[in-house]
Amino acid sequence: MSDVEFRSEKIDMPDAGAVVYRLHGVLGDSQHCYDFLDDFLDCLETCPDKIVFNLAELENMYSAGIGILANCFTKARSSDKTLSICCVKPVIHRTLTITGVEPMLKEYASEEEALAAS
Repeated sequence: MSDVEFRSEKIDMPDAGAVVYRLHGVLGDSQHCYDFLDDFLDCLETCPDKIVFNLAELENMYSAGIGILANCFTKARSSDKTLSICCVKPVIHRTLTITGVEPMLKEYASEEEALAAS
């Protein structure tokens, strides 16, 4: 396991009708990761229809993190929200592909591209 602590930033983008979550560190089984999931689920009811996870600063993801990401996607979809990811590092992309989560998510090269998508 890495010593890099997980943290997230939530940025409201009202002009784009979106909210961006910038994820940092390692998404795994730490309490910070589960707190993020709880916060995401709490905000889901009132957040805009477009949600972007910027993974540029996400260093790694373990099995619990994959479950958290899949849970976020599933809950967003059932709430008629669109969840996409952007700025995915090769190590994260490989993990998402191997686990079968990658096809569920719309992936963009940049945050700007994800925000501009319909």
